[in-house]
Amino acid sequence: MKTEHVELIKKEFQHLDSIYFNSAYFGPSPYSAKQKVMQALQKELNPSFYEYNNLIGVSERLRVHFARLIGCKSDNIAHQTSTSDVISIVANGFNFKEGDVVCSINNDYPSNVLPWMLAKERKGIDFRLLDLGDEVLPTRQWLEKTLPANTKVFNVSHVTFDTGKLVDILEIGKLCKERGILFVVDATQSLGGRAITPEELENIDVLSCSSYKWLLGPYGHAFAYFSQSAINKIQHPRANWITSPNSKVVYNLLDYTTETLPGARKYDRGQASNMLTNSCLEASVEFLASIGLDNVQRHNEELRDYFLENYPKEKYKMITPKENIANILCIRALSTEPITLERELKFRNVDVSIRQGNIRLSFHIFNTKDQVKELIRALDI
Repeated sequence: MKTEHVELIKKEFQHLDSIYFNSAYFGPSPYSAKQKVMQALQKELNPSFYEYNNLIGVSERLRVHFARLIGCKSDNIAHQTSTSDVISIVANGFNFKEGDVVCSINNDYPSNVLPWMLAKERKGIDFRLLDLGDEVLPTRQWLEKTLPANTKVFNVSHVTFDTGKLVDILEIGKLCKERGILFVVDATQSLGGRAITPEELENIDVLSCSSYKWLLGPYGHAFAYFSQSAINKIQHPRANWITSPNSKVVYNLLDYTTETLPGARKYDRGQASNMLTNSCLEASVEFLASIGLDNVQRHNEELRDYFLENYPKEKYKMITPKENIANILCIRALSTEPITLERELKFRNVDVSIRQGNIRLSFHIFNTKDQVKELIRALDI
């Protein structure tokens, strides 16, 4: 990594007072977010002569940032509150016909399941949870045999939240495109810790990402990418004045229209230009962009691989398959109780997640090899 990148990372995370391997739970914001939030707070305290265009311009700047981060046009980006809200837009806005099927994977994160369950209860959508059985992950080959012929939407996480398994969204996306299936990907546990490739994005119809984990933003925001094909197929289920073309000029607000601003803006949540949230998030996205997601991914993989080579293998079972590993990995102690282990890690100021008895480790850009060494020492009990 370049020297200037190393120095920037040190500067931006000097406030982090633990050895933090827990971005899969909540990503820490960079220090520059404090200044941006303070500036936004000053406007909140004293909004005198706060120009309207500056207020609504915050969400447009972020739209551009996200577009650059994943390599698309800003017209394809929408602001929402959570991944659940993004999936709900698809569930309520897609024009389903009788006999159409929606599929998700059993035991996937609730954001990719609950909106479809509710749509099944209220709209009669044929929603099916596919059970992997002996399969480690959904693969193209498995889905070719498993997906019903009349499947119209397939929804899956890019990286699983509980075990960190990496799904091959490129090959699955190609299959969905061949079959005319709307492919919906939850990138909350991947994007920011790793990049989405241009080829992957080309085969995704809707990509959602909650911003408070690997993107290092605040809680309460998610963004979504909608391909042009998805925009054509998915109606916006709710109206709000901020998505109206008349919102650009306050003097025209009473010229009522159900038309919307271009592209995926029609899916924006109300009050998308939340000054405090967006200012914090903008600092995070600018930081990641300055480092480059390819560099972030390479750094995270180097730390992960160092851990895999050196952790006490005789005391732990690897839960995440090595051939499907990404930026999260899970291990299970063979003899030590999870509560005891968590207490020991906390005593050493090491912050991790315990999930279903497993230790979930998240390696991110602010972590160092020395921190990984301390983690390994803490685990060797």
